[in-house]
Amino acid sequence: MTGILPNLDTRVVERVTVAMRDGVRLGGVLYRASAAEPGPVLLVRTPYSEPFSRALPVQPALDAGFVVLVQDCRGTGRSEGEFRTFENERADGLDTLDWLRGQPWCAGKIVMFGQSYLGMVQLAVAGDRPAGLAAIATTVTPDDYRDGLAYRQGAFQLGQALAWHLMKAAQALGDAAARGTDVAAPMADLLALTRDTEAAYRALPLSDRPGIANVLPSWHTWLSEEDSPGYWRDISYAGRTPAVPGLHVGGWFDLFLRGTLNNFTATPGQHLIVGPWSHVDQTGVVGEVFYAGGAAQAIQLEQQQLRFLRESVDGVPTSLPPVRIYVMGADRWRVEQEWPLARTDWQTWYLGADGSLGHDVPAAGTAEFVHDPRDPVPTVGGAILMAGSRDGRLGYQPGSRDRRELDDRRDILRFTSAVLTEDVEVTGPVSVTLHAATSAADTDFTAVLVDVHPDGRAMGVTDGIVRARYRHGMDTAAPVVPGEVYEYTIDLGATSQVFQAGHRVRVDVASSNFPCYDRNSGSGRLAGQVTEDDFVTATQRIFFGRMGPSSIRLPVIPA
Repeated sequence: MTGILPNLDTRVVERVTVAMRDGVRLGGVLYRASAAEPGPVLLVRTPYSEPFSRALPVQPALDAGFVVLVQDCRGTGRSEGEFRTFENERADGLDTLDWLRGQPWCAGKIVMFGQSYLGMVQLAVAGDRPAGLAAIATTVTPDDYRDGLAYRQGAFQLGQALAWHLMKAAQALGDAAARGTDVAAPMADLLALTRDTEAAYRALPLSDRPGIANVLPSWHTWLSEEDSPGYWRDISYAGRTPAVPGLHVGGWFDLFLRGTLNNFTATPGQHLIVGPWSHVDQTGVVGEVFYAGGAAQAIQLEQQQLRFLRESVDGVPTSLPPVRIYVMGADRWRVEQEWPLARTDWQTWYLGADGSLGHDVPAAGTAEFVHDPRDPVPTVGGAILMAGSRDGRLGYQPGSRDRRELDDRRDILRFTSAVLTEDVEVTGPVSVTLHAATSAADTDFTAVLVDVHPDGRAMGVTDGIVRARYRHGMDTAAPVVPGEVYEYTIDLGATSQVFQAGHRVRVDVASSNFPCYDRNSGSGRLAGQVTEDDFVTATQRIFFGRMGPSSIRLPVIPA
């Protein structure tokens, strides 16, 4: 522990260092009320240091009676060592908790708080049930680093991977420059990437990205270890469910929503809040839609989180309901008792060769489209986290966006219901099942659930992708035989959306969503190895009715 900074509004602020089991010392800032008795500690572990930590609710946490420690993860900020994405967070987190319990200002109870990476470090230790850890409050977190963060059902999440590595590389080079390191060469490479993100998305092979690949080892590692289950098991908390009470916060347009929901359902004692939010925006304005009353401030989210943590420390039943969700289309918050909802009417709506979508099994038939990886279907909204702007306006902004800009594309099959005569609420997990064949050695299938308005707007609701060779999961790669028919289940995540009377429900099927996901070359090569020479144009055939009942499973909530 080093010097004391001047008191700020009855606060004592101290720089602290904590030695890890391998001798590396992690730096942090400790906040506590002056002349206070020992209290519970709120721990935040972050790889982002300044200025990101300025938005943390330090003063509200102090007001709630917590001592607050904001610690820089290994190799970031004032902490020693090398930053290797995710790889040291379990051991470092457990060592920090052990150190905290021995401090005179710690009353023995500890809670953790934070979003995204700051939430992942909580889950990295929560499965160990460490002594003293009373609760966690995570926001927008995956449940698996491999299938859920770096990849989604086998497709490399190029958009978010590039965006995060650009941001984190800039911070890492800034930290290095502050320590006196010459970063001119990698900074020039990084600036070249940021000046033309479209070129950065398209350049192949993906593993070749000067400016990030030579700054953060994880860029190479995520690609080179695509087909290595052991690596991901060693660094991930997947399968080690939270063993302490947790409050999990997610957004309907957050790319980690599936993980947030799985973290909630994994073990008893968890609570859930999901709003009309993206990964980084909780204002209630996302994509092209304003969700009235949907802002985090409208439900006093921060106060709810701190209240949950305080109640957990005090050992009293929480005042929070088990589940609170925002129902889009109805524009209201609603309390529920579980997820998925017990009253769900699980309905199968069938896709037809004539472009229909309905409850009845259609006549047998097929439909075809051609997928050209050189001309992929562009990303339009959704649960994304991306850099750049394809159209100079909304570009790669997340959320519900009008898909009519894709109407001229012939590589999308569209299946539309009759006009709804009454409101249909869809709240819960959504999936599409396709019976399909491809002419290529490998391919992707994508699906989008769309709300078609009476004025023609086609607003995306939720979407997903599956890579053919990973149709049984990433741990069981199974190459396809060109021309053979296989069943593919595409996880569209989840939503809570009222399709209003007068609207139509639509499902769009294609084989690309770029640059949200990498382009499947059709060659069967791993994502990081693909070059332009590997691109194969694929003819895709979808089967319907008795030939193959392609369908969407909708969680319909009775009125």
